[in-house]
Amino acid sequence: MSSKFDALKKSIARTAEKATSTVAKKAKKLTSVPSHRHCRMCQAAINIKSEPPICNSEECTTAWEREERNRKQLKFWMTAFIALFAFSFIGPLIWRLFA
Repeated sequence: MSSKFDALKKSIARTAEKATSTVAKKAKKLTSVPSHRHCRMCQAAINIKSEPPICNSEECTTAWEREERNRKQLKFWMTAFIALFAFSFIGPLIWRLFA
C-alpha cells in the first residue's frame, strides 16, 4: 500500500511540475511579467516555488505561523466535535446491541 501511495505521490508531483512549466511558458508568451506568486499575508510578489507562500519579512512569518497554529487548532477541535457528535448517536446503539 505504501508503494502505491509513493507512486501516486510521485505521479502527482510530476503532473504538477509539468502543468506549472506549461502555464509559465504560456504566461511568458502573453506578458512580459515574470512568473510569480503573491505573499499570502502582504500580497508582495514572491518566487513561484517558495514554500510556504509568504515573503521573507518578519511580520509575514509571524502572521503565517499564527495562522497555521490556528488552522491546526480548528482542525483538531472540529474533528473532536464531530467524533463526539457521532459517538452520541452511535454509542447508545452499540450499548443496546451488546447489553
